[in-house]
Amino acid sequence: MVENFPRISVVMHTRNSQETLERAMESVSWADEIIIVDMASEDATLEIARRFTDRIISIPFYSRVDGVRNRYLEEAASEWILVLDSDEFLSYDAPRELKGLITRLGGKYDAFAMPRYNIIAGQIMKGGAWYPDYQIRLFRKGTVKWIDGTHILPEVVTGPRRLLEIRSPDCPHIHHRNYPSLQEFIRRQVDYALRDTYESDSRHFDFSDYVARAYEALAIRSDRENDGDLSHALSLVMAWDAVIRGLIQWERLSTKPPLGFFAALPIATGRVPWWRISLRRWLWRRHSMWFLIRRLREILRWIAMKAGIRRV
Repeated sequence: MVENFPRISVVMHTRNSQETLERAMESVSWADEIIIVDMASEDATLEIARRFTDRIISIPFYSRVDGVRNRYLEEAASEWILVLDSDEFLSYDAPRELKGLITRLGGKYDAFAMPRYNIIAGQIMKGGAWYPDYQIRLFRKGTVKWIDGTHILPEVVTGPRRLLEIRSPDCPHIHHRNYPSLQEFIRRQVDYALRDTYESDSRHFDFSDYVARAYEALAIRSDRENDGDLSHALSLVMAWDAVIRGLIQWERLSTKPPLGFFAALPIATGRVPWWRISLRRWLWRRHSMWFLIRRLREILRWIAMKAGIRRV
């Protein structure tokens, strides 16, 4: 019976979200509790939110939402929390599937990573590193922590073995209506780059690292077979984004090393061998690369922590 399933609280941050909020709220209307954390919205966001919940927390505007998520997770009354962004919605099978997942596997796992469809310029992206785009969004209260950054996966504080990746395609999905147009995609990439945090030690700055990321974006994110010409356009924007981020970091350094742009070109191409591109393309058909990188970091951190405990 549904009544025997575990209780789930939804926590959603909003900021002028009137265009997407209603569908997001409808997709989680089954939840036992919905908490809206609104960052000084100036449109009809709060009016829409009140139709679905009376748990609304008003806070000042923050440029990076990941940095403030942790402060409001404790407001949830349920043991399990589902975090959803206001421009996302869940698939129709989510209520029973997610609660059934916790019932079956909640004793073994503290967090679940869900695949996400990204919808850009009206098109569901199926390749080019846009899918499966795993997101850690369903977790036991107190077991997941975000850091102050942009689009960085959170950490499962109880260890990587307590995280389960729900394998696509036969599972509930998050649907992310990212950008209504290519122009909006470009505008937001600039915004994200300007608001992000960067290493302040000039000794760790190497502009060729950013140029190498640009080459990788061109090679990996272009997937005409799955996404047509839009993938070419997006790969160009993401390559440009990598270079722009390098310039932003460089300008913010108190001691600016030489950019050495022309020297960076051959160095960068040497850092992107064909086997690395092939490997990442293969992996990305099955996983999100950022998800894998984050998992590897967590595993290494977990091993180091255990080794330290044994030495003590």
